[in-house]
Amino acid sequence: MNVNKIVVIGNSASGKSALSMKISEQLDLPVHHLDKILWKAGWERTPEDEFRSKHDEILKSEKWIIDGVAYKSTIEERFAAADMVVFLDTPIGICKERALQRMHEDLERPNPYVSEGCPYPLELVKEQNETIDRYHREYRDEIIALVTKFEQSKKVFQLISNRDVEEFLENTAKH
Repeated sequence: MNVNKIVVIGNSASGKSALSMKISEQLDLPVHHLDKILWKAGWERTPEDEFRSKHDEILKSEKWIIDGVAYKSTIEERFAAADMVVFLDTPIGICKERALQRMHEDLERPNPYVSEGCPYPLELVKEQNETIDRYHREYRDEIIALVTKFEQSKKVFQLISNRDVEEFLENTAKH
């Protein structure tokens, strides 16, 4: 499998960063976590033009894994530039469970996949769940439409269960 550019996209706490890191180990590709570009300390959102400039620089690179969603306006560009798209369509209840687990873990150590100064305090459970619901309501159908649009020209995977992820990684490791 000659894959040098991979998009990993899905809801908050769907497993994007963990999967991206595993793919990176298997294929020796650098990972770019969009949350590190999108968020500044204190959860201040990077302006879209500044984000887009950094995003476009990554797209110009020869090899990458881009993990995340960020600005809707950049998703299709990412898909178009990629060799492979991995859509983690993790059930919403699992995303909420994982988000709560991440908040507990953040008490011990900061999340390495977001910018410094962006803690996940337990007080934000309601807001995190609203973010997960909003993604499911506002982004999911658009991503499915893009997956369908690109499935003829890209290697596209829609992974729903842990078993899907395991099988994907097993098949990726063989190439």
